[in-house]
Amino acid sequence: MESSQSEITLRYADDADQLHAIEPLWNALQEHHSGLVPNLGGSAPKRGLADSWRRRRAKYERWLEDAETFFVVAEDGDRPIGYAFVTVGSGYAAWQTGDRLAELETLSVLPERRGDGVGAALLEAVWQRLAGIGVEGLAITAAKTNVDSHRFYERHGFTQSFVVFYGKRNMPATPS
Repeated sequence: MESSQSEITLRYADDADQLHAIEPLWNALQEHHSGLVPNLGGSAPKRGLADSWRRRRAKYERWLEDAETFFVVAEDGDRPIGYAFVTVGSGYAAWQTGDRLAELETLSVLPERRGDGVGAALLEAVWQRLAGIGVEGLAITAAKTNVDSHRFYERHGFTQSFVVFYGKRNMPATPS
């Protein structure tokens, strides 16, 4: 799919060779999250950007081994300005969410482009792709303190359903 919303072009991707284009967008999201949640659970400090990207890219590569996993890149000219990364798995066991349920693993828009409709265009492209493969539900996790993202998702018809807890336990020293 190639469509435009003003000067924004959207491009679907499903190949790990195309991940290099989204590294700066991941880094922008990490910097944003670090400001919102400097220490996860008060005990886990943030990672450096290079380490964070290395770990996230490895997850993306693993997820892209599934034929239904995809990402959408928003570009202004040839410059990436946002992306959405989606996986598809089994629906929830306890609720009738369909046989398959999508997970929006990442939605990132460059800070200077937030509020320009880029996130909405990416979300709409995600819904279009999911409709094409017969998936009706989409789950999203957002940082508790990221109230702007909460408002964004609520404007697009999502409701809060779960709270994610994080804890850390000191492990006993292993004998040498």
